[in-house]
Amino acid sequence: MTDERFEWISKRAYAIWEAAGRPWGCSHHHWEQAAKEREIMERTRASADGEEVLARFRRTTVIRPSANDAQESGEDTLSDDRRVG
Repeated sequence: MTDERFEWISKRAYAIWEAAGRPWGCSHHHWEQAAKEREIMERTRASADGEEVLARFRRTTVIRPSANDAQESGEDTLSDDRRVG
């Protein structure tokens, strides 16, 4: 186990322990949970904050204006050949 990985798991296990109310005798379970989280993170190649996942989501999300948006902005929604008058 690398020093960086060990340190991450140690800090995460401590945070889990604190969030659980600092129970006595559960450190092994908290360590296992932190190690599993690290394994998942490494497998998915996600960063600790998940920024690359959000960036990928933002790139693939396309915002398309609806007909209501066009009407509110004063734009005609009818094509030139369907206009009356």
